Amino acid sequence: MKFIGIAVVLVVVAVVLFGCFAPVFGGRQSPESLQRIEGSPNFVEGEFVNAVPTSVSTRAPESETSIIDWIFQAEDKNPSAPLPSEIFHPEDLTEGKFVWLGHATLLMKLNGLVIMTDPVFHRASPIPVFGSPFPIENPIPIGNLPVIDAVVISHDHYDHLDHKAVQWLADRVKHFFVPLGLKAHLVRWDVDPNAITEMDWYESEMHRNVQFTLAPARHFSGRGLWDRNATLWGSWIVSSDALNVYFSGDTGYSETFKEIGERYGPFDVAFIDSGAYNADWSQIHMMPEETVQASIDLAASVTVPIGWSKFDLALHPWDEPAIRLAKEAQIKDVDVASPLIGEVFNLEDYPQIRWWERVRAELMHVFHSTSS
Repeated sequence: MKFIGIAVVLVVVAVVLFGCFAPVFGGRQSPESLQRIEGSPNFVEGEFVNAVPTSVSTRAPESETSIIDWIFQAEDKNPSAPLPSEIFHPEDLTEGKFVWLGHATLLMKLNGLVIMTDPVFHRASPIPVFGSPFPIENPIPIGNLPVIDAVVISHDHYDHLDHKAVQWLADRVKHFFVPLGLKAHLVRWDVDPNAITEMDWYESEMHRNVQFTLAPARHFSGRGLWDRNATLWGSWIVSSDALNVYFSGDTGYSETFKEIGERYGPFDVAFIDSGAYNADWSQIHMMPEETVQASIDLAASVTVPIGWSKFDLALHPWDEPAIRLAKEAQIKDVDVASPLIGEVFNLEDYPQIRWWERVRAELMHVFHSTSS
């Protein structure tokens, strides 16, 4: 029993030390950043708050969801074969084009600038054994990226901010735009402090003829056990002479979408969160039907669902977000682009083939062939 007790103490100490000092958890705020954070109208009683009252957990006492559901998952919850994807050729990303690299990672070229959102190329977890992405046919290595002029980050959760990716990008990206508080993480990961702009909601900055504006989102933040809502979260509006782009990051639905649409819209394209949803956290992620409504509120000409088909982060089947969104979009007459991961596209001829239906049909064909 003595040795067991010592072992338990050592494990606890190791966990605490890992949580306090491992680089993956980010850095501490500088005095300058702290001054800006404490002066923000969105920082209340020691933490950032949403524009509307929000609960991270909306779990009802009678909820049927339990840890058993996460352990014994349905067979079709995750794809049983590598998902189809395009081979990404950086030279194809020409002016006015976009490419989805999975989840919330995008590349776009506006006014000659290559802009990236929420760079994640490894895993959605600080622990190596968790958070691996779904396999795809044509993996996109981080070393195959073009020269990137600017990166925007929506918040500091692991599936949106990959510290290994940031370390690789540190001396390869000209500028980072982040919500208040995230600068400390990037500096810890070797990014030049002078190459980082921290912003509050509704602040804008012009960078080489492209305007970057941080707008509200309905979510929360934190990378460790003790930093819940210590940094801000948000959505981004990226505007050039020719295109007005909205990127949601993670968010629940609220009337704020209408306010953003009225203030900054209409949008040529909106990349909107549509995955990792559950009734137990319904105020911080959107159901696919809410994603469609958000698109309408934003007055977006084209909607691209993001936040799905890369990580196992909820209990729904991997393709359910796309199925439900496509159905609702047809009812509400909303134009939806459905690119493969790695597929370069523009807004004049955007992909509309429901590729996930082909994946499921092929899997059903294989199943019937092997069972007959």
